[in-house]
Amino acid sequence: MKTMMELAGIPVSPGIAIGPAHLVARGMPDAPHYCVTSDHREEEEVRLLLALEQSQQQIQAIHQTVTQQQTNPELLYILDAHRLILEDSMLREGTLGYVRKGFNAEWAVVRYLSEVIAVFQQMDDAYLREKRTDIEQVGKRLLNNLLGHGEDSVAGFPSPVILVSEEFTPSDTLLMKHETVLGFVTQRGGRTSHTAILAKSLSIPAVVGVRGATVRIEQGDQLVVDGVNGLLHVNPDRETLAQLTHKQERYHTFRNRLLESSIHPAATQDGHQILLNANIELCSDAVRAQKLGAAGVGLYRTEHLYMNRVTLPDEEELVRTFRQVVSAMNSLPVTIRTMDVGGEKQTKLFFKHRSHAGVNPALGMQGIRFCLRSERQVFFTQIRALLRVGSEGTVRILLPMISGVPELEEVLQMVERAKESLIRDGLNFDPDMAIGSMVEVPSAALCAEQLAEKVDFLSIGTNDLTQYTLAVDRLDESVAYLYEPGHPAVLRLIAIALAGGVAKGVPVSVCGEMAGDPKFAALLTGMGIDELSMTPGCLPLIRRTLRKMDYSQLTETAKYVLNGQTTQEVMGLLEEMLRQACGDEYIFH
Repeated sequence: MKTMMELAGIPVSPGIAIGPAHLVARGMPDAPHYCVTSDHREEEEVRLLLALEQSQQQIQAIHQTVTQQQTNPELLYILDAHRLILEDSMLREGTLGYVRKGFNAEWAVVRYLSEVIAVFQQMDDAYLREKRTDIEQVGKRLLNNLLGHGEDSVAGFPSPVILVSEEFTPSDTLLMKHETVLGFVTQRGGRTSHTAILAKSLSIPAVVGVRGATVRIEQGDQLVVDGVNGLLHVNPDRETLAQLTHKQERYHTFRNRLLESSIHPAATQDGHQILLNANIELCSDAVRAQKLGAAGVGLYRTEHLYMNRVTLPDEEELVRTFRQVVSAMNSLPVTIRTMDVGGEKQTKLFFKHRSHAGVNPALGMQGIRFCLRSERQVFFTQIRALLRVGSEGTVRILLPMISGVPELEEVLQMVERAKESLIRDGLNFDPDMAIGSMVEVPSAALCAEQLAEKVDFLSIGTNDLTQYTLAVDRLDESVAYLYEPGHPAVLRLIAIALAGGVAKGVPVSVCGEMAGDPKFAALLTGMGIDELSMTPGCLPLIRRTLRKMDYSQLTETAKYVLNGQTTQEVMGLLEEMLRQACGDEYIFH
């Protein structure tokens, strides 16, 4: 009799899939280690260079296929990242350096990439730490070509299955079809991993970060992937399977209702209107956001424009990219955040010869302070591009990591100089473009009224505000249990920031993860926040949740919550509020 288990992971693509397990080997292939004599080292170098060329050709072929099919545009960015790694002279020279020391080609690849991966694993930034996955996947491709294994496939299943693997590569997604791949589970990965991005683009139920999945699950095991709660049920008994099947049917009905609600405005039952915007990073996100009924883009992150680059994007490239997003939103407002880089980020982006990481990168040279002190010309170029594209649509500039009025005034002076330079160059731009400040450090929340005197809007970034308020590194597993957005101190800082904006007649929005959580979205609305920005996929759920609420009741609940003394008390009140409003649908929130 097969063992029944319930394993926990990270939900990255909602839905419930039921089917047999199919294990896919995706680990690093075994590489032989041996010494190469001096008279055979040139031959070994040639073998390595041919494998590099073959790997580049494979990436190019996949890139062409994706472009022709016009599907999963996110894959193009990932493939470009892999291409840039393969073309990087540091990879070529680093591996060849080991061959010249007498290492065989496979051993040289393993040795060099292990050193690079070790650097990424020590980074504080979650996005950059996940970039090690790109390096590992490139390494696997390179080793498979050296060993003559070619590319293994996830295609050709005679019947529907649930895929289980340590991880999946971007090329795998081209072969994952809804007819044969019901869902997938990975042993590695996080919310910011490429696996998560791919799962969302496929709309296939997926759970990542399931420890021991490839060891504890056997070929053919009956699986239930709960992408809503991040659970994996292995060989459930008849009664449990019946319950999960019923839950799957209810979820399908629930999702259909969510999508139908996209045509309705976001408003409470008593008519209070809320603007629901989207947080985006790619142009394809903008297209999806509009389909899901976003009122606009509340946060367009621009860091990806500087990642995986050999050279910096010039002003014209930035204008073209921003123009695509503005066009995709069809005249809806687009808020573009200036590059939020620094700390560990610059060491692996385009700042190859400078290091400002400091002892604690999270408290160091990052965000607006990095732009003003380290990369003024790069920042100036981005401001010019933003002002120019503002003449073609409703565009707003959002400034990250502002801690006080002096920083803000320095940026505003730079904006004025950018306008003067555009006039001299005879270029069209928006002279009255709205400029806003992020509120993501406690000092900004406490000085919100003073900041509001200088800007056109405030946007509260709850992720960092929670981290800095509670002195908790949200990426440190040892203190993760202390990262609590519902902590009374965090909620009171949000209330202070909101009051500061209201006092000066300046709109205040929230663009952090709290906005996409039904409990907190309801609370923020009750507190008086009328504009929320979230991942596009969260829009239908938040819209439907708010449409089940009564604004007068939300304001009363918010008063009680803001007087709460503990996180547990706060969360209890919010859970009960949601349970009463959503009834049977509560289990899917």
